[in-house]
Amino acid sequence: MWRELLVSNAPYILIVGGIAAASWLLEGLARRAPLIGRPVRWSVKIISALGFLIGILLMTTALIAWWLMQSLDSLTQLLLIVTGIALFLKPIKDVRWASLIGFAAGCFCLGFVYFFYPLPDPIPILGISPNWIYAVIFLLPTLFVYLLFGFVEDLLSFIGAILSFRLVAITLGVLCIIQGILLLLDRSLLEFFAY
Repeated sequence: MWRELLVSNAPYILIVGGIAAASWLLEGLARRAPLIGRPVRWSVKIISALGFLIGILLMTTALIAWWLMQSLDSLTQLLLIVTGIALFLKPIKDVRWASLIGFAAGCFCLGFVYFFYPLPDPIPILGISPNWIYAVIFLLPTLFVYLLFGFVEDLLSFIGAILSFRLVAITLGVLCIIQGILLLLDRSLLEFFAY
């Protein structure tokens, strides 16, 4: 039920995603309008602040339309996915996820060994304090996971930087708005590119 609702409202979702992607441009244009400038500027700021959630909604709509084999054309699905990724990555591209995930993995491994397999004090064979072994148990998974996720983090940061570049974001936003309006009129941008 909710899946069909998302797909049937894809033009509206596309327009809202376009407004969120082109919020920088729309806010600048609204600043020059004397009467409607302030309410439009506030509504654009609210939509821009919700861009992360709107990005998730865009990607979910595209994936459900693909999964249900609905009648959304390929350009609409591509715009939904690319704009969704741009809006999703925009606020989180500067967060160091690899270090956070590595730290969590190290804490998990240390806690697991400390609570389920505690080491005697001092360790009989080595004659050292168990704190040194605990430090190694923390550092090895932390460094391994950090190195593993570091590449993925850099790749996502690069993609997020490209997609959040103002010219790219405005282009995606305008294309989404135009495609959403054309879908409401039972048309598509693909019709114009076919000639």
